[in-house]
Amino acid sequence: MAITAMGMAHKTKLSAVCVALICSNFANAGDWQFDPSINIDETYSDNVRLTANNEQSSLVTQAGLSLESTYKAQQAEFNFSSESIYALYSHDHELDNDYHTVSSDLRVQLWPNGIVVFAGLDISNQSRNGSRNALADIVSADTVQVENYDGGVEYNINNSDFIINSSIGFRQTNSADNIGNREGVIAQLDSVNGTNARYVFWELEHSYQDSKNNNQQGKQSQSEVKIGLITDLGLNPFIRYYDEDNSGDLNSGNRSIESNSYGLGVRWLITPRLGLNASYNQPIGDNLDLDGDEQKPYVNASIQWQPSPRTKLEANISERFYGTSYGLDFTHRNKRLTNTISYVEDVQSFTRNNFVSNIVGFYFCPSSNITSVADCIIQDEGNIFPDNPNDLNNPGFQIFPIQDFTLVEDNVFSLNKTLSWSSTLALPRTTISFNANVQNRENLESLNKDEQSTTSLNIKRKVSGRSSINLDLSYTETNLLVDTEFERIDRYRRYQISYEKSLNSALSFDLSLSYLNRSSDNALFNYEEGRVRAKITKGF
Repeated sequence: MAITAMGMAHKTKLSAVCVALICSNFANAGDWQFDPSINIDETYSDNVRLTANNEQSSLVTQAGLSLESTYKAQQAEFNFSSESIYALYSHDHELDNDYHTVSSDLRVQLWPNGIVVFAGLDISNQSRNGSRNALADIVSADTVQVENYDGGVEYNINNSDFIINSSIGFRQTNSADNIGNREGVIAQLDSVNGTNARYVFWELEHSYQDSKNNNQQGKQSQSEVKIGLITDLGLNPFIRYYDEDNSGDLNSGNRSIESNSYGLGVRWLITPRLGLNASYNQPIGDNLDLDGDEQKPYVNASIQWQPSPRTKLEANISERFYGTSYGLDFTHRNKRLTNTISYVEDVQSFTRNNFVSNIVGFYFCPSSNITSVADCIIQDEGNIFPDNPNDLNNPGFQIFPIQDFTLVEDNVFSLNKTLSWSSTLALPRTTISFNANVQNRENLESLNKDEQSTTSLNIKRKVSGRSSINLDLSYTETNLLVDTEFERIDRYRRYQISYEKSLNSALSFDLSLSYLNRSSDNALFNYEEGRVRAKITKGF
């Protein structure tokens, strides 16, 4: 036994030495950067509670520590960014709290042109309820911490015979309020023929996701396969097979949310940089579409165009269980201008985007325009009439139900259509950035629709070698329960101007003024807020 114990001790020491040597070689083989900094942020808000009247001003102090670290080597890359902040609110110290954000990713190549191990971590503070305040932040103290973890293995091969890009991993999301939590497996496989193909070509795309939350499960699988013959005429016939299935506990079975079809098509290589695919497809089985009608034969078409190394366009049109579907991916850049436009349609579940309408209560209010609940007489539960019966005869008052939206568990499948546009113009001293995003979400259980759009414009002008002025304009619109009796549209308009000054290589100063206006279909949610902010950052 003594000999065995001694042998185990030697093995343990040897293993520790080997691990230390490997880590030492790993650390010494690449470029490591570590940039810590501390910052003090003072923000004055003239309406920190974001109310229509009875505004409350507050000075919010944020003291934080930031860490930025990167590591790059031939076979590994690591990025880490974190910030820990403690916020103090002068109007209510019960709100004082600490906030953390982390963004980190790691990639290690274990085998040349083959196996890659990856991992990621993202911790952010998001709006607690997007219907109450879509622009909530630390100053308004209306955020919730959301943690995202992922990790897995990639297997990639790129040679003249074939190309394979594949991955399998685990993904988990945790939120402080337990809404939108999920965990599960996600896998992806893409493969095409290489340049050596002379007689047969193929395209294979497959994605799979299995998510769970509160003993509920949602499975999503989507596959597309094309196999064809290569000819000398530039017209290459192929066979196409498509399969999509969204199943699990989230599908109540009332509607079909799957698509299966096969078809014949042709690929036309118009030029070496321009290709067109078109096929005629026949549905398999007797599946119904989202409206309950029988799925019909359809045409699937796609185009790939790359007129130059800096310009690329991919677009497609097809048919899925909900009807006609589209896709777009366009990028263009030159010396000063960069444009990116994309349109994606996908099915999601377990998100923080599911809202239900609810009645907060009944209020005896003036029949004129209501600007605050404070203008109303709030009744006890079960009694919606005023204490003084004579008030019932007052024609200037009537009973109003106050309606709001609640964020609830997203234990359903939803169809999300997202259009994004990003453009940047870089001039010698001025940079102009424009971003627009529109997302339409349809609940596949109730068929209710929500829509959110955001547009922003940023103009940055260098006034000296160490200072610049920024102008930020943004417009956000949320439209909940579209085309229903409970529909509500909220519009947020924000204007901000800021001055940034770098005093030296390690010390910087920022000063900004901002104004926010929210207008809603429900006047009770209208408000205005002005802010003055000063921030000092000291690096080491």
